[in-house]
Amino acid sequence: MALQRNDLYRFPWSQVDNPGTWIEVTDSCDLFCPGCFRHRLEGHRPLEVIKDEVLMCQRATNCERVAIAGGEPLIYPHLLDVVDFISKQGMKPVLMTNGERLTREYAFELKKAGLAQFYFHVDSGQQRPGWEGKDEIEANQLRQYYADMVSELRGVKCGYNITMTRTNLGALPEIVRWGLANIDKVHSLSLIAMRGLLVSEGIEYRAGNESVDVGRIQCSADSTQEIDITSDEMFELVQQMNPDLRPCAFLNGTVDSSTNKFLVIVPIGCRDGSYGVCGARSIELIQILHHFFTGRYTSLVRTPRPSKIIFLGSALDREIRKAFRRFLKASVRHPSRLFRKVHLQCINLVQPTEIIDDEKNFCDGCINLIPWKGKMVHSCVLDEYRIFGEPIRPVKYQKP
Repeated sequence: MALQRNDLYRFPWSQVDNPGTWIEVTDSCDLFCPGCFRHRLEGHRPLEVIKDEVLMCQRATNCERVAIAGGEPLIYPHLLDVVDFISKQGMKPVLMTNGERLTREYAFELKKAGLAQFYFHVDSGQQRPGWEGKDEIEANQLRQYYADMVSELRGVKCGYNITMTRTNLGALPEIVRWGLANIDKVHSLSLIAMRGLLVSEGIEYRAGNESVDVGRIQCSADSTQEIDITSDEMFELVQQMNPDLRPCAFLNGTVDSSTNKFLVIVPIGCRDGSYGVCGARSIELIQILHHFFTGRYTSLVRTPRPSKIIFLGSALDREIRKAFRRFLKASVRHPSRLFRKVHLQCINLVQPTEIIDDEKNFCDGCINLIPWKGKMVHSCVLDEYRIFGEPIRPVKYQKP
């Protein structure tokens, strides 16, 4: 089914009124992941600097949540202090981690410090000890391990970042199927297309007026096919797996507004099966009401309490009406479902920055802005600032 923008809600997020921001506590890491755009230049960053940046994020973007990233945050010695500080500022700390150093004991410590959500990066391309040679389907076993661990914390959400490449793209339906089967434990799945700089004859990159060596940037490709996966292409695979799954909201690109940089699907269901999805109207209402009562937008999907209150949206949202009818039919066949909790999940199809007409096509309303020298910049190009002082740009030229 072709996507129709008129059927979707465009998130109202902007740089100055945005649900999320991004900080990095270290650029040291214990794994290597294909597509990583972070270089080891600083190591662990001072705690007081991190605290100042958290406050800057809050002032600059009016954010509800702060993603703590790296590098690998679990190796940062003051991580509990950072989580505690963000929580005490009235924001939700979200930890971006590969999970390699996570123990149950440390997970409980992070919960006590105020952590709102884990976001695990787990995919088959990682050089992870004990998982070498495993494919994307087998990686679901590791995802299950972390999902089970986080579910024991009660109150802390669990999400996943998964880099999609031409090698593992065919496994996307199985990843989504696994996520839906764990809808009571997995709150978010972000499927992120591989991106990088195209390195080929006839393209020169510059910072300002100076030519730069893109060999200093580790995320590059010698073929456009490796870095041209789109959110629409990923959505087609989702639809093949389950035609009832359709997006409700999006963010467009800054250079090409027709690109769907961020497609959001919000399934409704329980462990025994999916009932349907939330539609655009319900997501719009959630955003409006959340901003009205809190003064901020939200990017975190919440499981409603009591569990079936989501079905009250049937009056406004035809997609929820469909889900409610399926729930009733399922309950007639299996009366025990009347007493089971109904969950929401968030599936994000993410098309990161690409270059169009020699300009970077960012997410318009990006939720991952990061402080750099007193201003907020896109975290995906932070290392271009760190290495070259500003974002680099391509210049097509003819070699003599």
